[in-house]
Amino acid sequence: MQRSPASRTRPTKPKQNSMSLFGKRESTLEMLVDGKFVCTECNKLLHLANYTPLVAGQCEHCHKVNFIPMKVGDFFLIGPLGGGGMGAVYRSLCVNATEEYAVKVLPRGGLTDADLIGNLQSEAQVANALRSHPCLANLVDSGFADGEHYMAMEFIKGERLDSHIERLSKLPEFDVLLIGLRLLSALAHIYSCGYLFRDMKPQNVIVTADAGAFLFDFGICMSLEDSLIDHGDTIVGSPIYFPPERILGEGERGCSEIYSLGMVLYFAVSGSNYFTAKEIDAIARQHVRSARLSTMEHKLKDISPDIATIIDRMIRRPMDERYQTFAEVERDMTRSLQTRLNPASAA
Repeated sequence: MQRSPASRTRPTKPKQNSMSLFGKRESTLEMLVDGKFVCTECNKLLHLANYTPLVAGQCEHCHKVNFIPMKVGDFFLIGPLGGGGMGAVYRSLCVNATEEYAVKVLPRGGLTDADLIGNLQSEAQVANALRSHPCLANLVDSGFADGEHYMAMEFIKGERLDSHIERLSKLPEFDVLLIGLRLLSALAHIYSCGYLFRDMKPQNVIVTADAGAFLFDFGICMSLEDSLIDHGDTIVGSPIYFPPERILGEGERGCSEIYSLGMVLYFAVSGSNYFTAKEIDAIARQHVRSARLSTMEHKLKDISPDIATIIDRMIRRPMDERYQTFAEVERDMTRSLQTRLNPASAA
């Protein structure tokens, strides 16, 4: 189902200023619509038709390497944001809107790959089914145009959680609680729409300056019915964060999402992953090891007791020992947050 950005009421698009803060010209929407872009070094206008899109190309005047934009439907892809074997995501401008977007297209070598096309279409269908939520990067458009299958999401201006944590070494406990509650809200919303996210990891979270947190990348979402009977024949996701039942083929449920979020929060509050093994098979063995060391005594000893208790219960190996509902986790995390906002209430 296609939802065009043009269908939403928006203010009139202001004329763009092509000068950056450092005196360099930047390609504006008007330039791109006219089939041109600007060299970031010499400021000369270049013609898109003379370059291969989505690669680094040399300016014909100064030989500076520039990213070459590409038009897909109503969008101009102007810079890479990330990607992998399933597709690549680009910061994009839209001819009908003032906002920027994140547009995902297929890898250059997989434009006609039926599996990749199907995966992108399925991801767009799931994103559409999730409707709108303040802690998700929401879908605004999807389809096929200019020879490209694509999906366009809201562009969240911020920093990926993994980069944020690595830059700061670890996060303040107050911020961890705020981020945790927002991600919990997103997971609960996805669950209420009939899906499990199944790919909770710091690389799929954008954080903003006000401790806002947004989930993106719905590529391995699965319906509640399918996830419950999934036997793990094809294991996908990050082994550092996905639940042990995925390896064992026991099926997944809400407490599986809680487990993965707990692993992310552990990374955020401690600055290191719970597992340190380099190889996936070694990580898998640690996940299912029955006699694992006490988390509270060995892994969470330097964290405040209330947060340590919450995380410990989130990441228990036996599913029946974890929190069973998102509401239970929200209750305890909210209590810890309120204690920090009003210490006198805990006395």
